[in-house]
Amino acid sequence: MESLKIALVSDWYYPKLGGVAVHIHDLALNLRRLGHEVDIITNNLPTGRENELWEAEVGLVKVPGHVVKDVGVNATVLSHNARILEPYLRDYDVVHGQHAFTPLALKAVSLARKLGQASIITTHSIDLENTQYLRAAARVTFPYFKYYLMNPHRIIAVSKASKLFIKKFTDVPVDVVYNGINTSMFHDGWNKDELREELGLGDGPLILYVGRLEPRKGVNVLVSAMRWIDGTLLVVGNGNMLPLLRSEAKMLGVSERVRFMGTVEYGLLPRIYGASDVFVLPSLSEAFGIVLLEAMSSGVPTVGTTVGGIPEIIDRCGLLVPPGDARKLAEAVNMILDNKSLAKKLGRLGRERVEEIYSWNVIVRRTVSIYKEVLGGGESSGH
Repeated sequence: MESLKIALVSDWYYPKLGGVAVHIHDLALNLRRLGHEVDIITNNLPTGRENELWEAEVGLVKVPGHVVKDVGVNATVLSHNARILEPYLRDYDVVHGQHAFTPLALKAVSLARKLGQASIITTHSIDLENTQYLRAAARVTFPYFKYYLMNPHRIIAVSKASKLFIKKFTDVPVDVVYNGINTSMFHDGWNKDELREELGLGDGPLILYVGRLEPRKGVNVLVSAMRWIDGTLLVVGNGNMLPLLRSEAKMLGVSERVRFMGTVEYGLLPRIYGASDVFVLPSLSEAFGIVLLEAMSSGVPTVGTTVGGIPEIIDRCGLLVPPGDARKLAEAVNMILDNKSLAKKLGRLGRERVEEIYSWNVIVRRTVSIYKEVLGGGESSGH
């Protein structure tokens, strides 16, 4: 049972941007690095990662069907029995669904159990309100999710908070395995001055946000906090709140110090982190937050809110504030900007924590051990 044949199945692989897509991609590459055969099974859309996967010898299987725009879920699979996926799921040892509240993942793990394969699903949520689709559907779909979430042999939760949430739906054993980060890509030791000149970011203090621009991310609170912060806010990402955030910045008189950079190439992100003085994740709801790992791995001190999985990740390596409180958020950012020794300490502790707990070297081996426990008929180890 040394080399396994593994299917990673999800609606939310690229081109849909977000932490789930990053996680699937990196998990696939790291499983392949350990010598396993890996296919990513997703919707029939251009991913932009085809060449990279081909070079890494990771398969990419695309399931036809109507994909609902913005939400990124396969409505055709949603409306059919799980058997619709049988042609795509034969001959695997392990079928690992990603995101427990999307149809491809749910139906794949349901079918896998019937086919006698190891059936595992990872949940990336702490509520049913991460998207407009899920919020609208939540009232009528609780029984639907409850039915399908009884089918996997094992569930992986990306945080203790997401484990608590998924237990509302199922009695299937749940293990906490955090998201991983590529510590060689996101690293510290950059020359800040050179990076700022290269990227045209100026000389003053830089506060960074990376992520989607949607209500639950709380970016409006961060823009509001800029009234009391002497520096420039870099907002990397896109979303339906962009026009409102631009208007808010103008109305508050901070528009000259808030720079909306839009979606940037993933390969450029490490340099943007390296140029920044403090990273802020002001979320109102967050199961995990891979961007926190990217910042911590880059040696950048972090400020987050006391919601979901954020306190678990930051631990003692950053500052925490109540969600929705712009004044407290500004105080925490200023505390780091005004105290270089504190900033340096938090940056060092963050990098050390990532290397110890969140490095893919650690995460991928933990994941494979769960695959083998399930294949061997073992009980949950309760991690």
